Amino acid sequence: MSDATDYLMAHARRTILEARRLPPGPPKFWLRHIGSVYHLLAKQGAYTNIEFLEDYRAARQAEDDLRKVTGPYWSSRS
Repeated sequence: MSDATDYLMAHARRTILEARRLPPGPPKFWLRHIGSVYHLLAKQGAYTNIEFLEDYRAARQAEDDLRKVTGPYWSSRS
């Protein structure tokens, strides 16, 4: 389960760092918020609780939807 925790923590860091590069506004706010959700999910994943996966999928979907709406503000995803 450590792999899932490490993956989520890395994803949280990458999302928050990307938010820091954005100009102030709603996309920055929501991306930082989604990054904090990933961080909380990483903490939950450390307890070998599988139920957090559905929350991860919902956060990922929200992130993808936000990327579609904001368009040019986002850097390319690596």
